[in-house]
Amino acid sequence: MNCNFSNPVDYQGNLPGKNDAFAFSQMTCDGETGGTSTANIEQITGTGEFWISKQVDYGQLLILTFLLIFFVGFTTKLLWNFAKQDSDQKL
Repeated sequence: MNCNFSNPVDYQGNLPGKNDAFAFSQMTCDGETGGTSTANIEQITGTGEFWISKQVDYGQLLILTFLLIFFVGFTTKLLWNFAKQDSDQKL
């Protein structure tokens, strides 16, 4: 799939000036979009839409791995301290 972006707009929807922050408001693609790795998401009101990738790259996988290790370690430490505190208070 080959996509072209057009119609740059600023955050208010106007044409951006020189050195202003902008985003493209239209994307046209040639080729099939069904069954590919992108999906078109539209707002309920129909005023906006964007494309999202359905795949995870290595950077995202690495970040998710570190977050998972941190979460499991924090949960284990929390439960270990809770169990130790409970056993210390027994007479």
